[in-house]
Amino acid sequence: MDLRHLAKTYKKRSFLPPLAACITILFVLLCAARLSAAPENTTVDIFTLGIAELMNIEVTSASKKVQRIADVGAAVFVITQEDMRRSGARSIPEALRLAPGVQVARIDANKWAISIRGFNGRFANKLLVMIDGRSVYTPLFSGVFWDAQDTLLADIDRIEVIRGPGAALWGANAVNGVINIITKSAANTPGGLVSVGSGTEERGFAEARYGMKLSEAADIRFYAKRLDRDSGMNAAGDQAHDAWHMNRGGFRLDSHTAERDSLTIQGEYYDGNEEGTASFPRLPTASDPAVFRTADADNGTRGWHLLSRWEQTLSDTSGMILQLYYDHSQAGIDGAIGKMDVVDLDFQHRFALGNKQDILWGMGYRFSRDDIENTFAVSLLPPQKDSHLTSFFLHDEITLIPEHLSLILGSRFECNNYSDFEIQPNGRLIWKPAPRHTLWTAVSRAVRTPSRGDQNIVIRHSVVPPPLTFVPFPANQLPAVVTIYGTEEYASEELLAYELGYRTELRPNLNLDISTFYNAYDRLRTIKRGQSGPDSLTAPTQIIIPFTTNNDMTGHTYGAELAISWLPLPWWRLQASYSYLQIFMDMNDNTMDPHNKADVEGGSPRQQFSLRSGLDLGRKVSWDLWLRGVERLESIGGGSVAGYVTLDTRLAWKPIPQLELSLVGQNLLQKSHAEFRPELLFSVPTETERSFYGMLTWNF
Repeated sequence: MDLRHLAKTYKKRSFLPPLAACITILFVLLCAARLSAAPENTTVDIFTLGIAELMNIEVTSASKKVQRIADVGAAVFVITQEDMRRSGARSIPEALRLAPGVQVARIDANKWAISIRGFNGRFANKLLVMIDGRSVYTPLFSGVFWDAQDTLLADIDRIEVIRGPGAALWGANAVNGVINIITKSAANTPGGLVSVGSGTEERGFAEARYGMKLSEAADIRFYAKRLDRDSGMNAAGDQAHDAWHMNRGGFRLDSHTAERDSLTIQGEYYDGNEEGTASFPRLPTASDPAVFRTADADNGTRGWHLLSRWEQTLSDTSGMILQLYYDHSQAGIDGAIGKMDVVDLDFQHRFALGNKQDILWGMGYRFSRDDIENTFAVSLLPPQKDSHLTSFFLHDEITLIPEHLSLILGSRFECNNYSDFEIQPNGRLIWKPAPRHTLWTAVSRAVRTPSRGDQNIVIRHSVVPPPLTFVPFPANQLPAVVTIYGTEEYASEELLAYELGYRTELRPNLNLDISTFYNAYDRLRTIKRGQSGPDSLTAPTQIIIPFTTNNDMTGHTYGAELAISWLPLPWWRLQASYSYLQIFMDMNDNTMDPHNKADVEGGSPRQQFSLRSGLDLGRKVSWDLWLRGVERLESIGGGSVAGYVTLDTRLAWKPIPQLELSLVGQNLLQKSHAEFRPELLFSVPTETERSFYGMLTWNF
């Protein structure tokens, strides 16, 4: 189904004509109110940043140094604090829908599948996510527990989204993209903030933050946050069991110990519960022949981290950063509980070499230790393991023609105890034919190193009841368990990426950013059928139909992403984006694994679009609309997921500068819609419902 067919489908929905009419009438009335408003108080925060200034937003994730977006040789998109606030998003995954090329799908009320440029899944493993430079991917499966990644959204300065490989700078997992969530300095959050709200799905949330000066050179802030999200709806239209409850709190201290030195210390603790339902395999008995049982699979999630970062500016062209953090987490995966401890030390140094070279180099070490409480369905053997990762990177930015042409060459070198030694090089060329135009191209190699889940996992996927025609008597009177085993022969997955991009300020009120890519993958994950036989662990009570992980799939993807920002009137901003993606996978000779191939090819939407409208209506009122569409998922988790078009809206009023009242409606065009099916393991998905919430925010 393409987007045109999708639009035709939704035009047939009976509620759309009156809803569209109401929105149109409301839009006209509010615009009329805006035009008749007095000239004073004619701007709201989002409009203090003009279209021209968007090209001057500074980012750090593309090159590990401060750069204007206009000078970056990568597909970068910045989600600003105002973008998040006016979108009505209540979590980081929801905010990531604002970026083009990012696939965000909600599995249930507390689980997400998020990736960039394909390969989406609950355990998506080709995306590096950081919060203030702290990597939050878990070595258990090289992915992210999104329910555990949160903070006070009002304290996030920006989210930098890099589409395309970032492995030459950031290393492990930065295959298809990098997401860096950057919070504000404590000096930029003085005083207090309290936000409270409630609604139909967001049953209750409260946030509080207070920042203060400790001295002329030091500032600190503390925050606390509570959320209670109601459960969603299952496919039959009944209330599901997937509510989400979370408490968290933290602090950040920023100190300028000298004119050119700065020190940041920050930490956080969180504790919550994510409800869920799973369909687990079980061994049949004479009295109960069922081979699956559906049961509650609630997961307790808790953890804490502490990070320190020292930055020293040696000169205008030289500086260094030393960062150390400790991260402890506990999370559940469909009944199994994993505890993880990570210690990470990172150092980088930048300096100029002559007038035309900017050198950036660094090194790092990461130690992780996990401890797993195994279940019949999901196990990691051995249940405890230590992992080590040592890395070194070197980058050289060479100015070929001052202010017009530059070349970036570099690579990262890593040594780990899953795949030994890895090299991930990168080359980028940036051409600026005129001040408002940037053309860039890149060639990169990246690898996704194996995880514990690739080499040590045991998944009892399903049970086949007797009699079994493929085994001899008397074994055919025993149940057979389809079991997936990890193997230490599993190797790194490889990517060779080619990118081309262009960004320009077409007019002072209009800019455009377009990027294209072609990605060639090798040694992707598959499973291979083995010889059936007795279970060595529980024989003679069952038979095993074994499958082992291997690297027998190759393939390629290509696509394009477009983002446009337009200010047609000083009080009206439009932002549009469109993403196109094609995925083709091939199996190696004599390899049969239709499931992984189908999940990769059909588990990410071919097309996505987003259209956002932000209106400053005067008299301290703002109104935002966000229309977005996602094309059908052809095959994921053994089925398909229908495409959808939906609408969010937010109306806000500031009676005084310190107080804001807002009303938000989300997913307004349907009573509910599904977004994803788990591609592995046993979670039962639910549907995302239409919802409303009200919110009060007070700054003091």
